[in-house]
Amino acid sequence: MNADRSRDDVRTLHNKGVVLAESGAADEALAYFDRALAVAPDYIHAYVNKGGALQSLGRLGEAAESYGRALELQPDLYAIHLRQALVFLALDRIEEAQTHFGRTRAIRRDPEAMGRDHPSFARTSRLKLAHDSAQFRYLATEGIEPDRFGPLAECYERAAAGIDGPAGPADEVDLPDEWRRKLASIYNGPLYLSEAADGGDPVLNSALDGAAITTAFRETAPGIAVVDDLLTPDALARFRRFLLESVIWHDFTHIGGHLAAYLEDGLACPLLLRLVVELRHRLPGLLGPHPLQQAWAFKGLGGNKGIDVHADAGAVSVNLWVTPDEANLAPGTGGLVIHRQVPPPDWPLTDYDRDIVPIRLFLAESEEDAVTVPHRANRAILFRSDLFHESGPVRFRPGHENHRINITLLFGTPEGTDNGR
Repeated sequence: MNADRSRDDVRTLHNKGVVLAESGAADEALAYFDRALAVAPDYIHAYVNKGGALQSLGRLGEAAESYGRALELQPDLYAIHLRQALVFLALDRIEEAQTHFGRTRAIRRDPEAMGRDHPSFARTSRLKLAHDSAQFRYLATEGIEPDRFGPLAECYERAAAGIDGPAGPADEVDLPDEWRRKLASIYNGPLYLSEAADGGDPVLNSALDGAAITTAFRETAPGIAVVDDLLTPDALARFRRFLLESVIWHDFTHIGGHLAAYLEDGLACPLLLRLVVELRHRLPGLLGPHPLQQAWAFKGLGGNKGIDVHADAGAVSVNLWVTPDEANLAPGTGGLVIHRQVPPPDWPLTDYDRDIVPIRLFLAESEEDAVTVPHRANRAILFRSDLFHESGPVRFRPGHENHRINITLLFGTPEGTDNGR
């Protein structure tokens, strides 16, 4: 058999495995991936998809081995480092998860790896530059590399002033050429991470009653529980410090007037990973079956602009607020509104902006009420991820230390395969 024919046969075996995995027959798919690898032991996609099939079957240790083999063959596979990190986290192997989250950050914050014309490095907004400048000034004031961050703050202010045209504060624009050159090694780069080490001390408040929280979630139809004082005072203070100091707010495109930080972009500090592990152990019946799929933090910069109605593609969402209560100028608001009307199981989630109108139309026809949970620091809400939810009215003080920040942990097994050939 010639080499071309052999390679075609391997691809056929692999593709049959992909089809079976996508149809839910992961056990059968594994046999095809193994047959493909027996012929071509350097077939990266087969290792990746074998890992995905094993992950879907709950065979996480074996999935980690398969992903590890793919990364040995190609160490710069950003998406596989992310999968590997989540698998290690599901296995409570925090240090190994942290290592792979670190690799995702290194790749995503490298213009050479992502491309210098990638929007994350080539585009900006006045709001983004103003935020970064304010954060740099805050770092300098706190005595963190003042000789570096003080001048950087001034530099970013001049860059913002150099944006021509009628663009609004949150509108995406090209970073002016002059500033793309000057900031080529800096803008949206991995400039600073505040320490948020896992000291081994508990992150969750020891007084939390996991059984009571689970009961409340299951008895409050269709699945909602509010938990106050989720974190220990020390953990809350460390989270606040991490989110104030860390230069991780790279995404300015997802929701107007907000910046976002993601696990793979620096949010995955050891403190957050410890929280995920402790939550799953404290709530085994609720979160035990659902490993973490993703986590993000949103920071509202517009003062009075909240996040519009949307849903999350997972099983259970955990929303946590860390901004001090005194920053909220309208106590009793600024939190989360969760709509009780359960969408159909096949409701399509496509894009944040495009989803808003059909969701509003759907809710307008509903007779179900909504649950309104006001903002409170260290308050968490657990709810079914498919429930439509939104911020509601938001009015927070201006200033870097007062922005409304919410952290969302999305629990649920991710789906999908790598269809690379």
